[in-house]
Amino acid sequence: MLDHGGGSAGQRRLPGAAERFLSKAVAHREAGRLDKARRNIDRALEIAPDHANARYELGVLLSRDEGPAAAVPHFAAALKGAQSKASYWIALLGALLESQRIDEAKLIAERFRATGLAETATAALGVLVKRAVDLGKGLYEVQDFARAEAYLEFAIAMDETHPDATFLAGAIAARTNRLQMAFDLMSIAIYRTPDRALYFAGLGAVLNMMDDEGGALSALEKSLELDPDLAVTHTNLAGFLHKRSRYADAMRHADRALEIDPDCAGAHVNRGQILKSIGRLHEAIAALDRATTLTPLNIDAHSNRLFTKLYAGDIPHEDYVADARAFGRRFADPLRRKRPFRNDRDPNRRLRIGFVSGDLCGHAVARFLEPCIERFDRGAFEIFAYMTRATEDGVSARLRPLFDHWLNIAAIGDEEAADRIEADGIDILVDLSGHSSYHRLMLFARKPAPIQVTWMGHPATTGLSALDYRLTDDVQDGDASDAFHTETLWRLPRVSATYRLADELPPVRDRAPFEDNGTITFGVLNRFEKVSDAALQCWGRILAAVPDARLFMVVGDAETPEMRAQVDERLSRAGIDLDRLILQGRVSEGYFELYHRVDIALDPFPYNGGTTSCDTLSMGVPFVTLCGTVATERTGATVLGALDLDELVTHTQDDYVALCVALATDRDRLLRLRDGLRERMLASPLTDHARLAGEVEKAFRAMWLRWATGVPCARG
Repeated sequence: MLDHGGGSAGQRRLPGAAERFLSKAVAHREAGRLDKARRNIDRALEIAPDHANARYELGVLLSRDEGPAAAVPHFAAALKGAQSKASYWIALLGALLESQRIDEAKLIAERFRATGLAETATAALGVLVKRAVDLGKGLYEVQDFARAEAYLEFAIAMDETHPDATFLAGAIAARTNRLQMAFDLMSIAIYRTPDRALYFAGLGAVLNMMDDEGGALSALEKSLELDPDLAVTHTNLAGFLHKRSRYADAMRHADRALEIDPDCAGAHVNRGQILKSIGRLHEAIAALDRATTLTPLNIDAHSNRLFTKLYAGDIPHEDYVADARAFGRRFADPLRRKRPFRNDRDPNRRLRIGFVSGDLCGHAVARFLEPCIERFDRGAFEIFAYMTRATEDGVSARLRPLFDHWLNIAAIGDEEAADRIEADGIDILVDLSGHSSYHRLMLFARKPAPIQVTWMGHPATTGLSALDYRLTDDVQDGDASDAFHTETLWRLPRVSATYRLADELPPVRDRAPFEDNGTITFGVLNRFEKVSDAALQCWGRILAAVPDARLFMVVGDAETPEMRAQVDERLSRAGIDLDRLILQGRVSEGYFELYHRVDIALDPFPYNGGTTSCDTLSMGVPFVTLCGTVATERTGATVLGALDLDELVTHTQDDYVALCVALATDRDRLLRLRDGLRERMLASPLTDHARLAGEVEKAFRAMWLRWATGVPCARG
């Protein structure tokens, strides 16, 4: 802490000799003769060691010669001797800023404003505030948000009306998921400077994150009105439109952003996400590669790239695994905390289980997690939810009472969140995201719990050595999967997740569609990014073998000419007769009624459907799957196997085609498969939530025994 007590040395006149030395020192310093300036200042201080002006001049000299840190004690001494000189306050504040002693700078700034002297030094103060904003912006650009925010808080303390500081503080709040704060700060910046396109672009992005569709679009349109050539506005519009499956419009804005600024990393990320959504996976990976080159520390861009690689059927899984492991070594391993845990090792005590997810809301993961959590033995387990998405919804409100504790950590940094989890005494910490949206893998990298598990959210390795286990089952992950993981695979019997049927599910269609229209309709309701060229070619062969059959597909933004042309070109290249194609855009309402149009569903490969496969069976529609080697290729086999429908599981593309043709031509067999399919699902392990809860509890207890006693135990 700097001492700024009273003093009067600065008010005394220097003896004549000392004053001459000081005058010479100033002249030498201004002429660049720093050695001579230093000698004269030293002579002056020998005569009057506490004189404020001499101390100030020494600080100025050292700041130029040795750097601002060396000047701090001398500016402090000058200010102690003459607190009425605004230039001394500003010199000290500047040196503290440049020395990264920001907490002290904020304290001194408060004292300076209290003196009233700031009003007499507005020009110098403006320079100081601009420097603080520039330093904050630089730190923001390298994602050092905590230190950036400290500089901006200093700037606002010195000039509470500064619009750039206020806006940038809002941008940091947005990047750290404090969305209401971000909205408030950006709104204040806009109120003060209503003609800045950048401010409206930022506000639009925040409102998009808050799911305020109308507000986001209005703000972004206003930004374009003010400046049609602002790259960040087009980038944010691309993200807004992609989120709403308006892929063609989103791509136009992403491309426009890159025309304006080819190095706009956010535009490359959004472009990669759009390309992924429309199945142009290699182009998506290239866009994300460019984003990671421009912003090497952008964890989300790296994770998006990894997830995209999983979808690309022509990229060997070994390549994905190598990249995931490289991700872990580069970003996660250096963060690991290496210290003994204080958790009580009693093997039989009540365990504390923490679940970390951004999907504790209206998301598919909740439909798998909720029925299991409901049935946990609360006498044996105390469960914690750590929600990573800032906005919560009605499903969140329904889930909250199922946990003993609920904490939204969206606005809490990974280091602080890890501290909190460790303070909560979590024994087993469970990741439900992997590399998907809102993940907090860098929290897990810090290893805040002695046992860490990934489950449900990501059907492959995360690449993190800090994650001990991946909870799976013995169908989805056969023996071949072990070599592809940094985690140890813990296999549950039959299934590793159970499915809750959707609320207000419509009834199964009384009659198969072909019974009314006379022709078989194959259906694909999975996201288009899962549809590989190899799958399309198989579907083309199926249609060729069943001449009157039709193919019903759901593709986002299929209504626009640009998207329709891209889809048509890709399907034509695969040999699919477009005259027999029924293309449906994605819907927000009436989704389950779409299954009433399908006789036989086609599971995409090599990345099978998951939630969609369960939805399909719940609507009484059978599907055919191609089973491969790793988890992404075996989900269909897991789902069908749980219903003892292994007859719908194939192992080669030829067999896949042959089975689909056989079902289409043996309509009695097809009707038998459809008959009572929902009831069959309800009687299967796929909806036996109590059984799964018991198996997960056994797994968690066995993991705990292994850690607590150091003795390996049987899995499952």
